[in-house]
Amino acid sequence: MKVVGAALVADVSNSTPLFEELGEQAALREINHCLQEMRTQIQYLGGAFLHSKGDDVLAFFEDANAALEVAQTATQNIDAGALQVHAGLSWGSMLRLPNDLYGTPVNIASRLASLAKPREVLVCEPFLGELSTASRGTLREVDVLSLKGVSDRLKVHSYVAEDPVDLTMKFASHSAASEGSLSVVLKYEAAIRELSEGSEVSLGRAEDADLVVPQPWVSRKHATVSVMNGIVVLRDHSTLGSFVRMDEGREIVARRGSVTLIGNGAVSLGAPFAQSSESVVRYSQTRSFKESAQGQ
Repeated sequence: MKVVGAALVADVSNSTPLFEELGEQAALREINHCLQEMRTQIQYLGGAFLHSKGDDVLAFFEDANAALEVAQTATQNIDAGALQVHAGLSWGSMLRLPNDLYGTPVNIASRLASLAKPREVLVCEPFLGELSTASRGTLREVDVLSLKGVSDRLKVHSYVAEDPVDLTMKFASHSAASEGSLSVVLKYEAAIRELSEGSEVSLGRAEDADLVVPQPWVSRKHATVSVMNGIVVLRDHSTLGSFVRMDEGREIVARRGSVTLIGNGAVSLGAPFAQSSESVVRYSQTRSFKESAQGQ
């Protein structure tokens, strides 16, 4: 039947050296575990897992935000060891069968997945328009590409689970120099910590954390927040994860992975916002521009 929604193609890379290191049976167990985790997350967020062929996964979503969250979570998964996921997402009208999906959006998603680096998600402009403001804020425009088999040139945006400096393509219109000097303020109860370019703050239950959150479900070294090249990144190091809400948007989960913090918002360490308000760290960002300062 005809459907309109998101096509997700995710691929597991680095499987060849895993076979050489662990042997066939052990490597297959690791790969299947990684694929099963993706399948569970797809179904949990309302998507349809269609099939897995070799190392790749095809899924359909009616909600673009849920599709992006699944792709981001998969690329953030460092428990997979040497295995790394890269993914492509597209949006449009497709033909859906019980265990397959056909149409131009599927082809675009597949090509984007093949272009993505390990731990990177690439999406094209039609998909971007279906996202919430908070979800769009986690992406950066990287290029305008001509994809084989697609007549129109497409604007492509990227999410990278690695540090922002590891991007292999330069951001098209988001250089730190053009955006001015960035200042970030983190606040937990009466404690306040400020960050500027090149600095990092640790969050956790340990007394030597830069910002101490003394709740039993918070890990001793739960997360870090850093500013690099004008981009604010939260890295979760915990078992229970960090729950991020940007500008009152959709709640994003980081579990031993990274999330780019956009605008103002809050991070709940170790528990969803609905379950606890006792471990919520609020953050705000301000930028100063040299040009505006000279004009005063």
